Amino acid sequence: MLEQIKYINHLNEVVEFGKNGLFVNENDLHDFTWKVTSKNDRISSFTKGVTKFSLPVVIKCSTEEEGVALKNRLFELCEKDVLANKYGRFVIGEYYLKCFITGSKVSDYSKGKSYATQKLTIQTDQPYWIKEIQFSFSPDAIAEGSNLDFNNDFPYDYASNILYAILNNNNFVASNFRMNIYGIASNPTVTISGHDYTVNTTIGSNEYLTIDSIEKTIILTRKNGEKVNCFNLRDKDSYIFEKIPSGTCTVAMNGDFRIDITLLEERGVPKWT
Repeated sequence: MLEQIKYINHLNEVVEFGKNGLFVNENDLHDFTWKVTSKNDRISSFTKGVTKFSLPVVIKCSTEEEGVALKNRLFELCEKDVLANKYGRFVIGEYYLKCFITGSKVSDYSKGKSYATQKLTIQTDQPYWIKEIQFSFSPDAIAEGSNLDFNNDFPYDYASNILYAILNNNNFVASNFRMNIYGIASNPTVTISGHDYTVNTTIGSNEYLTIDSIEKTIILTRKNGEKVNCFNLRDKDSYIFEKIPSGTCTVAMNGDFRIDITLLEERGVPKWT
């Protein structure tokens, strides 16, 4: 069965494989390899480093005009990422891989303008397939006495100016995350399963602070769109990029601000469905 895959470049331009004349044959996107480091015949560590995949592609369009346009569009969409040095994404099901398409070997193009085969080379220094799962916590709704009903049916209590909630991380290992804290807030602390995530700054009305554990960034977005680097304002006594544990996690906040937590569920290969 030919696989349906999307590639989305950094400008959100999309090409879909598996339809409209563009198809994918069996490939190694579901393969994985760890590089093993050893010392004295003992394995000491595992790494992945820069990882390369190959994607065999078939272009088979109804007309020559469509075939020429598709070949040109596929190249241009991928080349924009490389020239800008900004990741594109391959998407399979609910998972995406941040990567670049760094090469193509074309063959069978002499059969006609509507047909060709290509082998795309894909490279990434972030060789993990990611599924994003978002949770939102709003103390205002709770303060009014109403219960929030999210997809996972979280129980909430509100007491002593601290919001307590439950976050279910269903991944089989601890997960990276992206956390948005919305103002107004002063020196906000979010505590997840006993671990504090604290930034010693003030978030104004219509502003938000983003903590990204993969990118290792802490960015305050002002209401005028200005981006402020708050990395040096993190509380250094508690690691700000600590992954969120697998399983049921308690969440607490030291104020009545609103937060979004996006779990970045990472896998070496996308889930088979």
